[in-house]
Amino acid sequence: MRIYDRDRQEWVGPEREREIEALHDRDATRQRTARRAAVAVLAVCGLAFGTWALGWKDEPKPTAYLMERQPTQGPGADVGASGTEDAAPPSPEGGPPSGYESVTDAAGFRLAVPIGWTRTGEGGVDGITIVNYHNFDGTRRLQVYEVSEPTPYASLRTFLDDTQVPKSAGFRKLSLTRLDDGPRPAARLTYLTDRAGSVGDAPNVGTWHVVDHRFEAEDGKRYAVAAYGPEADGRQDEKELVATALKWFCPALTDCPEPGAG
Repeated sequence: MRIYDRDRQEWVGPEREREIEALHDRDATRQRTARRAAVAVLAVCGLAFGTWALGWKDEPKPTAYLMERQPTQGPGADVGASGTEDAAPPSPEGGPPSGYESVTDAAGFRLAVPIGWTRTGEGGVDGITIVNYHNFDGTRRLQVYEVSEPTPYASLRTFLDDTQVPKSAGFRKLSLTRLDDGPRPAARLTYLTDRAGSVGDAPNVGTWHVVDHRFEAEDGKRYAVAAYGPEADGRQDEKELVATALKWFCPALTDCPEPGAG
């Protein structure tokens, strides 16, 4: 019997027929082997992908604080939400800390100041009175006044704007911290200056260290409590002055319990 060889396009005899059948059997075997190898490769790839996918799924997500916008601050800016973490230790008998006294100012607010300090008032902008408490020689001061900006942070940003508040040549910002994670918004600025703010009779101490804390009080108004002291004797005393005043601060016509009262 003859068959038609399509590769050669001719009729061939029985011997050629057997050769063609052998070639077909060889090709079929190779195809089956190739298919099995391909399946094995795909299985290995699938297993590897599954292992990678499960591992990726279990990877920890980026920590939230790395993606959140942090407050603007500089060296030494370590302020808690309330701003009172550096307050003087409370008196064992109750009341203000040792060396401090609670005073109700003529402007109506309450705060704690060192015993024996003198109170003076100065006219401020738009009729706002700036209250000053200072020691006997004026080298340490505490200022309290109301601010008009909508937020404490905005108030400090306005202060830092040289077009609105000119600075002395010795002014240098140390840190600016927004404290909006407490019960009420607050912000704190620390800086060095060769001039004690609006105090006209301040002595010449060289460089002043200033802690300016602005906050929203229980009456919904914004206030500033700022402490001034010589940079030469360190910075902790200004932090304590502000923190203790804040802890005892109560705005006018507002009922505030004394700190630590039950």
